[in-house]
Amino acid sequence: MKLQSLLPVGKTITVLALLAGLSPLAQAARLALVVGNDNYQNVTKLRNARNDAQSLARELEAAGFSVTRLLDGTRQSMNTTLDGFLQRVNKGDEVVFFFSGHGSQPSQGGPMLLPVDIQPTSERTVQRDGLALNQIMDDLNQRARFALIMIDACRDDPFRQTSFGRSIAPGSSLGRVEPPSGTMVIMAASKGQQALDRLSDRDPVPNGLFTRELIRHMRTPGLSASEMMRRVKTGVEQAAAGVNHVQRPALVDESSSDFFFYPQGAGAAMSPPPAPVPAPVPARVAPPAPTPAPVAVPSYGTPPPAAPSLTRSDAQREFDAWDAASRNPTRASLSNFLAQFPNGRYAAQARTQLSSLGGAAAAPAPTAPAKIDPQAEYDYWERITARGTREAYEEYLRTYPQGRYADIARARAR
Repeated sequence: MKLQSLLPVGKTITVLALLAGLSPLAQAARLALVVGNDNYQNVTKLRNARNDAQSLARELEAAGFSVTRLLDGTRQSMNTTLDGFLQRVNKGDEVVFFFSGHGSQPSQGGPMLLPVDIQPTSERTVQRDGLALNQIMDDLNQRARFALIMIDACRDDPFRQTSFGRSIAPGSSLGRVEPPSGTMVIMAASKGQQALDRLSDRDPVPNGLFTRELIRHMRTPGLSASEMMRRVKTGVEQAAAGVNHVQRPALVDESSSDFFFYPQGAGAAMSPPPAPVPAPVPARVAPPAPTPAPVAVPSYGTPPPAAPSLTRSDAQREFDAWDAASRNPTRASLSNFLAQFPNGRYAAQARTQLSSLGGAAAAPAPTAPAKIDPQAEYDYWERITARGTREAYEEYLRTYPQGRYADIARARAR
């Protein structure tokens, strides 16, 4: 068996499955297993799989999930971690499984998730050493009340380089992914299309296009998973069109019930992050004043500006501004976005939506500046978690008492 027939050229599939199980329990746990594999030893290394996994893990923690992380998992560590995770799942639990890395679909059998030490010498070795997606779906469906499975797996020839995406090879079949009844499946791109890892070679956002759209819509309180996936599909398609690319996620909805990351009226542990405003946030904004206390807030409480952070923050600010404008696409919000980012990555989409509204042009509506720079808080939280001490989490709470990660910080500071 040639390698090319084992791992189809440029093939990437993102699968999101929602599995409905048995009746819920009164106190359901929220559990997540997140795997990101970049550093493959015998096939092409990947670029954003670990970033996607880490970003999604942080969002899941903010949504109240207890998250198990595995980065660059070997055959042994992937199997051991999965087995341990399955033992924690009880009927009534809500479960998320996310895998980002290489995958393959041999001619016989279903799709396989590949560890970093895979030896793709034959279909038999891939089936022996990889993790079967169908088996994972079945295992979670038998244990959890509700399971959400997200697979962002490159099914390309690992010895073939692509520009800045992963393509789906014409003639390859996706029919071997057969989710059980009550399941929603979304793939990052339709058959024959390329799923983008980034919007250009200069794109500083460290996540693939599908993952960044997924995270963006996860934060919306009261948004069901089925509606969220429709918005993700639209967002991916529009963002790809902005760089003259065609990428249309394929969605198959067989779900019989629904799921919410942030239900309306959730308690403090499930409180949604601050809603974005229809204007870009400042590059660097001082955090809110700390609660008066005898001990002064350390001078490094405000993240210092640095060239790499500013570059990334500019991209994040544009993304946040477009997020706000696209949620409420009025002439004022779209015009305001274009005034701020006339040559941005989403400018073409904004102009298309603006022209479709018709009527007289409206002046951009003035908006109050955001009190907290989301990118600054994110960078600061990264440094806090790297230190990982009780004092570090208490410092975060003094600096961002109502921050997105405040609940996590309080729990870890105990």
